[in-house]
Amino acid sequence: MGPLFGLVFPLVPIIGLILIVRYGPIRSRWWHGENALGFAVFVGAIAFLVGFIGPMIVDPEANQGPLLGIFITGPLGFVVGIVWGLVRAARRRVDERARRS
Repeated sequence: MGPLFGLVFPLVPIIGLILIVRYGPIRSRWWHGENALGFAVFVGAIAFLVGFIGPMIVDPEANQGPLLGIFITGPLGFVVGIVWGLVRAARRRVDERARRS
């Protein structure tokens, strides 16, 4: 890995945090107005942290423990978050239409 990787890699969590705050569920007090991408980043970040840090706590000697978060729980959490966010957005649209009627 080159020196560019060392400069860019620390920006990944910062960019993720910016996306979460800008588009995610912590944008407002009751989570109104978030979009599916922000919700996916939020759920994916939590799943990534659980998969990355969890194996290091359970078995500190295992050298491949963090790979669980990188390759499995992070992407899977992102997919679950995007589906969950789309369902929430659709449900919110139906509720708004019912309130107008």
